[in-house]
Amino acid sequence: MANNTSFSCAIILLSVVIFLINSSNAMLSFNVQRYGARGDGKTDSTKPFSTAWSLACGSEAQAMVYIPHGTYLVRNLVFWGPCKNITTFKIDGKLVAPKNYWSIGHSGYWILFAKVNRILVYGGTIDAKGAGYWSCRKKGGHCPQGARSISFSWCNNVLLSGLTSLNSQNIHVTVHHSSNVRIQNIRIRAPSRSPNTDGIIVQSSSGVTISGAVIGTGDDCIALNQGSVNIYIKRVLCGPGHGISIGSLGDHADEEGVNNVTVTNSVFTKTRNGVRIKSWARPSTGFVRNVEFRNLVMRNVGNPLIIDQNYCPSGKGCPNQSSGVKISGVTFANIKGTSTTPIAMKLDCSGSHHCTEITLKNIKLTYMKGATTSYCKNAHGGASGVVVPMNCINKLVAILLMFFSSILLMRTSMAAYNYNVVKFGAKPDGRTDSTKAFLGAWQAACRSAASVTVTVPRGSFLLKPVEFRGPCRSKITFQIYGTIVAPTDYRGLGNSGYWILFVKVNRISINGGTLDARGASFWACRKSGKSCPAGARSMTFNWANNVVVTGLTSINSQVTHLVINSCNNVVVRKVKLVAPDQSPNTDGLHVQNSAGVTVTDSTFQTGDDCISIGPGTRNLYMSKLNCGPGHGISIGSLGRDAKEAGVQNITLVNSVFSGSDNGVRIKSWARQSTGFVRNVLFQNLIMKNVQNPIIVDQNYCPTHQGCPKQGSGVKISQVVYRNIQGTSRTQHALKFDCSRSNPCQAIRLHDIKLTFNGRSATSQCKNIKGVKAGVVMPQGCL
Repeated sequence: MANNTSFSCAIILLSVVIFLINSSNAMLSFNVQRYGARGDGKTDSTKPFSTAWSLACGSEAQAMVYIPHGTYLVRNLVFWGPCKNITTFKIDGKLVAPKNYWSIGHSGYWILFAKVNRILVYGGTIDAKGAGYWSCRKKGGHCPQGARSISFSWCNNVLLSGLTSLNSQNIHVTVHHSSNVRIQNIRIRAPSRSPNTDGIIVQSSSGVTISGAVIGTGDDCIALNQGSVNIYIKRVLCGPGHGISIGSLGDHADEEGVNNVTVTNSVFTKTRNGVRIKSWARPSTGFVRNVEFRNLVMRNVGNPLIIDQNYCPSGKGCPNQSSGVKISGVTFANIKGTSTTPIAMKLDCSGSHHCTEITLKNIKLTYMKGATTSYCKNAHGGASGVVVPMNCINKLVAILLMFFSSILLMRTSMAAYNYNVVKFGAKPDGRTDSTKAFLGAWQAACRSAASVTVTVPRGSFLLKPVEFRGPCRSKITFQIYGTIVAPTDYRGLGNSGYWILFVKVNRISINGGTLDARGASFWACRKSGKSCPAGARSMTFNWANNVVVTGLTSINSQVTHLVINSCNNVVVRKVKLVAPDQSPNTDGLHVQNSAGVTVTDSTFQTGDDCISIGPGTRNLYMSKLNCGPGHGISIGSLGRDAKEAGVQNITLVNSVFSGSDNGVRIKSWARQSTGFVRNVLFQNLIMKNVQNPIIVDQNYCPTHQGCPKQGSGVKISQVVYRNIQGTSRTQHALKFDCSRSNPCQAIRLHDIKLTFNGRSATSQCKNIKGVKAGVVMPQGCL
């Protein structure tokens, strides 16, 4: 699930500031008083602050803007970057806004950091004195738009620590179009009836961690808007306020999604809501997926658990359409406490895009010391453990029962929307060529205006290379109960490069079944050194969107089992991809030039990478995987071409590697390239007798012939290795062989324990910069 992404630069900054306290020579310091600032709370100090910033930002050495004790009156401040080095903004005093709310309210911001890389804002208090502005809003007078107290726009590697923000005109803290941001130990306060005084809002940003915050406001404690990816929120005390919200979403037709969010170990006290997902009831391309709300305490909360896809706060001019925001993969686990309303769980999902994969686990919410109830609409999922209230799950079951009853009642009419390949001439004998029959069923299904199913019944069906081409008119489900086998002559597949190919198909599901490519004779040809065809990938999706592959088993592929290329919104779950460990190039899954891919609950046993992640992959989430034998999970190889798309926002959690050649690997060729790897999280992994548990290889050259031997142009940064433990088959369990021209940056090792033959392993490191935290074995890298 969403994560605590790498914040090593920020941690380095914090260390620098602590050192500065003890040594005035630690960095250049620009004291705002030196440039005319007065700590009397009356003199306008805006210009001295701007002067100090300009000097610090332009310094070749690390520099600090220092605000000593006192109260400083400042108007709108814009701190522009980029700066030449790490810049610290150290506040020991208090910043206050002018009493006239128009002074800052007309601009939309008060303190703005824009296009700054490597910035630390540390300590102190800011008070926007928003009471006059709120009064104007409540009276319905002519008011300015209002100012956000502190904003980070287009910033990277940010640490905001120890700040107190009081009485913002509207939002206290905004993170917008930024990455690698850590907000910790901050305190935010505004009266419970102050309008739109959200605590923290994140939008179009990735790799944001919020921890140790105390937030009490008149609106959301934290709101995650469109484009929020890889967000990790922990140890937040929320209340009063409107809770922690994803949304509102769907206000625009074309909108980014929210992906990989975790909210954990937090307490909500007298808030209007607990955890909430909200979207407007209108068409939208937005989505919410892979969200986990876990280990939460509710104390007299109005709506502890709520999904509202008919959001319209004013009750006027509501769209009253069906929300296009697609919500899936949301877990509510270990949540307890008290509700101030009898309905403690409200899941009001879209009529056109039902909520799916909603999981309830160990929920106990009471109302006036009694059991609560629930309300559910268009929500599908399951429950485990003790869940109170139960009504919602019962309704989900009832919906399913009604659905299956409807199938029985309408069995005859539904037959028109089920295309069985046997009726088109396919033979389940494993010998008769059924390619033409499969194509006939596909073409009929693709023409259908209603959602349809292509059914492959039990038996063995021989299939030659086949291309299922879209676009189709509606959603298609490929339901496989039997086994699809390739011709015994490997040339029947190998010359085409593919076996089963889906092209330009939108809304396609592959359910169940087995694919057997019979690759053994092809591997034998490869090993003999004879002239062999290129080999066929067993199942490929090219330029496809909204794809689900579930329950599929693929065995003995000639080369890669499953390929996702130039696709969006793909879910792969509960698949099993198997080939002998000595079979050449039989990667399990290859993802390339694709966005929004989720891989969960799957097993990979192959002769090459369990999963390989190629150029142009972004927003890939992998969880609960078993890998081995094979070559592990690899980002790359990258840098093969001079112009190459980067890889970003990759998450792998809760997985096990058994007897694999590598664990987690990043590999690139040693030649010039525009490629990059950033915002990667490897967390909660177990290594069982793995040859290279953690490896970065920027001199990749598998044949050791004709190797480029240049400095790799692929830039690797913001990679976190967290809670990885187990055994290494070699003494060097950590190997970082980074580019000499582009060293690995912002690498973070946190709680690593890898052993070799019962003792601590060792590490090899070259051209790497980063930090370590917790217990790290082996040591010596950072």
